[in-house]
Amino acid sequence: MTWALVGLLGLMLGSFFNVCIHRLPRGQSIITPPSHCPRCRRRIRPWDNIPVLSWFLLRGRCRDCGKPIPVRYPAVELLTGLLFVACWARFGPGWEALRAMLFVGLLVVLALVDLEHTILPFRLSLPGLAAGLGTAFLPGTIGIADALWGAAAGAAFVLASWALWRFLLAPVFRRFGVDQREGMGGGDLPFAALIGAFLGSAATLVALAASVASGVVVGLILRHAGRSGKGQHIPFGPFLAIGALVGLFFGSAIAAWYLGYLRG
Repeated sequence: MTWALVGLLGLMLGSFFNVCIHRLPRGQSIITPPSHCPRCRRRIRPWDNIPVLSWFLLRGRCRDCGKPIPVRYPAVELLTGLLFVACWARFGPGWEALRAMLFVGLLVVLALVDLEHTILPFRLSLPGLAAGLGTAFLPGTIGIADALWGAAAGAAFVLASWALWRFLLAPVFRRFGVDQREGMGGGDLPFAALIGAFLGSAATLVALAASVASGVVVGLILRHAGRSGKGQHIPFGPFLAIGALVGLFFGSAIAAWYLGYLRG
């Protein structure tokens, strides 16, 4: 029963996250006006706003104007519900599970905003970073010292990647007549620091490694499939989020295994 309630909470918050994903990049309030169709501006009725179910009952279209409702809406709701249940299953009842749910909520919103609009808004990532540091004091969590080290590791990774590109790789590409955009923007720095603040130092290193690996794999797949051309920018925020999930659920175990391997 508890897992069902946690999943239901995730579904409902996923509906709110969809509002954030749509409105934050446009500088709109996430509180007012109430949920409405962005095309015909008609207010969404309560029975048309049931997570996941309403999308299928409406056959993916607005009741008033008939325009398609992107599949992203039920996908975000379902994903959030599943991630909340996974957090509860992984950490059990307590502050650590609630903190993990807050974390995955931030990951979902920031990753989808970056995927759709190629921006990581400071108005969400900076408060998220503060939340990661502030909740590290709670009983059973990583502690403020490890949160600070994790945040520093995340920020240092982005700064080092930017410097590597700017001063080493970019001149080489330009020399051969290849003009490419920078792989990381300014929004990646607070996002990576946010991830570190929630995960702590060891799990953050796992998350960053998983982010790079997933980015390389997806980039190669897209290039092979002809979906990514030269100079086309692929936002790194979603890969940071994927790596963060790996770090959240498996980071401690992977870090312990690696340290044991080094010690022989």
